[in-house]
Amino acid sequence: MKRKIVYVAAAWGMGLLFTSFLPAAYDLLIVPAAFILLALMKFLFRFKLKEIFTVLSVFAVAAGFYRIYDMTFYRNAVDFNGKEISFSGKILEIKEYSGDKTSYLVKGKINDKTNIKMTVYADSYDCSINDYFDFSGTVKVFENEYLFNSKDYYKSKGIYLTSDKVESFKISENNNFSLTRILNDYRENVTDFVKRNLSEDESAMLCGMLFGDKSGLSEDDKTLFYRTGIGHVMAVSGLHLVLFCGIFSAVFKRLKLGKITTFVLLEAVMALFAVCSGLSQSVLRAALMMTIVYAAPLFFRKADTLNSISIAFIILTLPCPFMIRNPSLILSVAGTFSAGVFAPFMTEKLKSSNFLQKQIKNMAYMFFVSLGVLPFSVIFFGESSLFSPIANIFLTPICMAALIFALIASLTVFFEPVFLIKFSGFLCKIVIICVRFIGKLKFSGMNFGSEMKYVFGAIIIFCIVVFLIFKSRKHELAAIALTAVTVMACVGIIKFISADEINIAVLGKAKTDVIIVSKGDNTVIADLSGRKNNSRYALKYLQENNINKVDKIIMKEKPYQAMSGYNSGFSLIDTERVILPEGVYVRKDMKICGNYPDYSDFENFDISIENCIINISGNRIFVGYGDFEFVCDSSCNDESVDVYAEYGSIFNPPICSTVIVPEYENTENIENAVMESNVIIKADSDGKFYLGGL
Repeated sequence: MKRKIVYVAAAWGMGLLFTSFLPAAYDLLIVPAAFILLALMKFLFRFKLKEIFTVLSVFAVAAGFYRIYDMTFYRNAVDFNGKEISFSGKILEIKEYSGDKTSYLVKGKINDKTNIKMTVYADSYDCSINDYFDFSGTVKVFENEYLFNSKDYYKSKGIYLTSDKVESFKISENNNFSLTRILNDYRENVTDFVKRNLSEDESAMLCGMLFGDKSGLSEDDKTLFYRTGIGHVMAVSGLHLVLFCGIFSAVFKRLKLGKITTFVLLEAVMALFAVCSGLSQSVLRAALMMTIVYAAPLFFRKADTLNSISIAFIILTLPCPFMIRNPSLILSVAGTFSAGVFAPFMTEKLKSSNFLQKQIKNMAYMFFVSLGVLPFSVIFFGESSLFSPIANIFLTPICMAALIFALIASLTVFFEPVFLIKFSGFLCKIVIICVRFIGKLKFSGMNFGSEMKYVFGAIIIFCIVVFLIFKSRKHELAAIALTAVTVMACVGIIKFISADEINIAVLGKAKTDVIIVSKGDNTVIADLSGRKNNSRYALKYLQENNINKVDKIIMKEKPYQAMSGYNSGFSLIDTERVILPEGVYVRKDMKICGNYPDYSDFENFDISIENCIINISGNRIFVGYGDFEFVCDSSCNDESVDVYAEYGSIFNPPICSTVIVPEYENTENIENAVMESNVIIKADSDGKFYLGGL
């Protein structure tokens, strides 16, 4: 078996991933999964018996390790859900919010027994990382919601509980030596220096590249960076670490230090950088890989990127197997694999003897790097950038130049290197101008629906299988071309099938806050409660469905709060009309979402989009499309909103399942479903409809 560690890492990852989607009650399904894997290796990939035994053994060990970890560490933690506890530990991270509130990430013991990491939302306090933190209160588990899958995200980071019901808490200063605190203070000094000498936009981008801190960037700029395809430059990763170590490596080479001395010093530099960057998984992965690369010559070995990725992947998932579902880790591994293995393999035979050929090869390289990351980007975020290959060719080098000057300035921050940081800011300004231009182009990015995530998952498996069978560039290129045609065909088929459908999105938390009705290219948003998060619900839905234009935004309740949310959140959405309740005062020169508002008493207020009729009368919203009728009555209390469809049959929309109701008489089948908002109702003019979770 060539590259044994690669096959071991693949089997390890498959075992963890398969078990992560498998409820404990269905663990026996691991057996048929192992037989399927055995058949593939034996008859399709022609593995030898020893190789098959190794892969299956690692697969089984990984599955068992995941389940044991889940049943011990995770289950012991979530058993405290809803209970009042006492906690004693140390502060790992501090995030301040408006209203004198702060989120503390702490690590310690619950009731002096159970070791745990958790978040505590409490009053702001003048404290530092590594200070002692004691509190008593009620804890709860994270929950996945439409706006953010908190449970999945925090579980993949080994954080299982949170508390916002704090009865008492005490923070005590820790005067013991703490390298983490020293590096955090240094990081704050660099951040202050950058903010003093650069504009808000430039400093926000530079702090993002230096430390991964994107809090200073506006939501619009974050969106535009990812639409352009260079959002990765603000996720501190191996690229940053390579540059950082490159500076020190050049210095050590000038000093003519020995291999062992250079290796030890570079390891110290990497450790300091990792701690300073917040110990992000991408940096830890890169540090492990570079350690293997730097250590290889000491043992008379040649460094290998694929082996390094495999070793780093196994080591990073050992402390917490839930990390197998961490988007940051998966995208980091995918990006490193694409840049270090996939793209070089696909472009190896391209000529580069003259300048033109070199540029063509570079463009092809960046294309395949972007292509390798694209499926994972769609699976995790539901979007991709069409400009990514071009932007990475021209803008990423400028970002890296800015980062190099900023790194040098950060290393000499106590000498106030204003010129270096100013020049770095100038380069950032160029990138920001380009990003704001490209990102606002109509076809700069594309969002895919949830059904396409499964298509891209199948594409990844298909391309891997093709390579394992043929190990040929031509066959792999043919597979990529076939999958591209498949994606376009699937998008076209989905669009054709839904051409005659009306989509009604019911959004909110514990009640119906927003209803979005879309048919073809027309979209109407009805905000029923004016809650501060309503605009975020609406914006997320529009982005997921690739909707860039809204015909009307109706703000029925709390219009001033609603105006603020939509005006700031919808700056990248083309809005044609905003409608407010009569009596709301707005200055004559003031625009909301780029429009002067209209007013209505919302008594028998009608809107038509294509063949669909929307009627708002008081607290009742009616949507009619042929034989299909939908009614939402928001006159109930805050805990529930009755929704009627199909001749008045009441249904309670489910959040996670999809229920198909092909005929009128079957509507009673869903009357007993669990009440939730955040559903999509698709209906045709014949009265047939189905419900799905968002």
